[in-house]
Amino acid sequence: MEGFGYFTDTTSQTPSSYSDQSLESAFSRLNVSSFSQPPFSGVGYSSGPAPKYPSRRNEPTFLDDGVLGRLGLEDCWVGGSGTDHGFGGFGSNSNSNLHSDIATNWSQEPLNSLSVADLRGKIASLAKDQYGCRFFQKAMDDEPKEFTDMIFAEVVENVGHLTLDPYGNYVVQKLVEVCSEEQRTQILLRLTKNPFLFITLCLHSRGTRSVQKLMKKISTRDQISLFVSALSCGVVDLSMNINGQHIIEYCLKNFADKHKRCLLNVMIDNCISIAKDKVGCCVLQQCIDYCYGETRGRLIAAIIGEALSLAQDRYGNYVLQHLLGLRTPQVTSSLLRQFQGNYMFLSCGKYGSNVVEKCLLESEEEQSADIIRELCISPNLSMLLMHPFGNYVFQTALSVSKGLAHAFLLNLVQQYTPALLSNQYGKRVLSWRERSLRRM
Repeated sequence: MEGFGYFTDTTSQTPSSYSDQSLESAFSRLNVSSFSQPPFSGVGYSSGPAPKYPSRRNEPTFLDDGVLGRLGLEDCWVGGSGTDHGFGGFGSNSNSNLHSDIATNWSQEPLNSLSVADLRGKIASLAKDQYGCRFFQKAMDDEPKEFTDMIFAEVVENVGHLTLDPYGNYVVQKLVEVCSEEQRTQILLRLTKNPFLFITLCLHSRGTRSVQKLMKKISTRDQISLFVSALSCGVVDLSMNINGQHIIEYCLKNFADKHKRCLLNVMIDNCISIAKDKVGCCVLQQCIDYCYGETRGRLIAAIIGEALSLAQDRYGNYVLQHLLGLRTPQVTSSLLRQFQGNYMFLSCGKYGSNVVEKCLLESEEEQSADIIRELCISPNLSMLLMHPFGNYVFQTALSVSKGLAHAFLLNLVQQYTPALLSNQYGKRVLSWRERSLRRM
């Protein structure tokens, strides 16, 4: 069996010569000593453990159906195969059928005895293999630039498929690092040719690595403009995706206003749905911090307009707390007006109570006094003392109140002490009062 040297060749023996032998004696002829050494150790990896590359086993090849549905890509296949399946914008995948044939020949022709030139026409396919991936990364570091150009010529035609491959994505990342500015532009043009498929890459757990690497390497005005323009059709999905959020946040922090304005406009139009998302609420806080002028004013106004709804949301309340934490007088005043008449209602909510506490802590003395005054005239004020969430608002009100308002709150605690002693939340209010008295 040519090319399979683990067993000695026994085909020359005639069957009759073994007819009278035991099973043990027959197996004693098998030469299994060569199993102690792997048939191929890779270039520069002859000793030591192999790097931990991700396994292909049990990895999903589809994005979340909901994301694909919003992008209109329900039928889009994101794995490499012999058929293009919607990735025509990334170039053909004509070399992928070579992969299985070449992968079976590692033991016959180890890569460490070859050069990049010997693999011409097979580079894109070999990049999808663990050993090929290592070989090309090392070649781009150690070999002359002509070899990098050779790798680029074949990778760029299949860059979309390789970006999604468990091993190929490492080759793309390395190529983006070492290639020339012109070659980097070609990669960018290839990836962004179809913006919707580009968004698919950004949302993918492997595709996002190469996109982020490319994003950090682009520097010219045309490159940035092209990159941001391709992102604009998927800003909402990217802002609410754990992979896509890093791309949006980088753009907000590092690109000039004129480049990121198109992204911000989409975020402003969809800021409420983004604010109510687990990932989106973090992205929106970054958006508030890194946009300026008229654009920032529009964004804050859109958020304040829905403040009462956001205050009751499990994620939206963090966006409002972030706005209050800026301590911008005009913004704080606008938010407090939105909550006016609803402080008691919000104080009894799991998320709203956090916002009311922030209002008391971050507003001016006169503004916090107005909030406490509204709470004091409510017939349900005593309920806050023993409420699971309201008791925290009451404690904060005690800590910031002064004069008559503070005396009124302390008197209320004294009046309800017997009931508070038998309630787990009421005991917290009593403990706060005791600590306060000891500090006086």
